[in-house]
Amino acid sequence: MATDWVWHLKVIQLTCKVVLDSNFFLASLNLKLDIFYEIEGLLSRRVRYIVISPVKDELYRLSIESSERGRRAVNALRLLDRCEIVEFERGPREAVDDLLVRFAVENRAIVATADTLLRKRLRDINVPVIYVRERSRLELEGYPPDDC
Repeated sequence: MATDWVWHLKVIQLTCKVVLDSNFFLASLNLKLDIFYEIEGLLSRRVRYIVISPVKDELYRLSIESSERGRRAVNALRLLDRCEIVEFERGPREAVDDLLVRFAVENRAIVATADTLLRKRLRDINVPVIYVRERSRLELEGYPPDDC
C-alpha cells in the first residue's frame, strides 16, 4: 500500500500599512476614485488604512469652510470610518508633512498623497508613495517593504 503525502502550504497574507494624507482624500473625491478599491488592486495585498490624528484634525478644519473644498472635506471625514485613526504627537512647529514622513519611516508604511513636494521628499528617503496619475488612476512609486 502506497502512502500518499500531502503537503500543506500555509499562505501568508501580508498586510500593507498605508498612511493617507488629507489632500489625497480631497483629490480622489474630486476625481471620483474609490481609493480603497484602487489601493488594494494596486498593491495586491490586504491594506491597513491609517490616518494620523493631525490629518483628521486638518480635515475637520477644512470641513467648516462653505466651499467646494469644505464639502469634499465633509465627505472625506465619512471615509475615515474605514481607516484606523492613530494618535500621533505633534512636536512644536512640526508640520503635518513632517509627521507623515516620521510616521512612515518609523512604521515602514506607504504614504498616499497628492502633494508633489511631499512625494519628492519621501522618494528621496526611499519611502514608497501612492499618488494620482493622469487624473484617472493611482500609481505606486517605489517598492513596498517585503513585510509591508
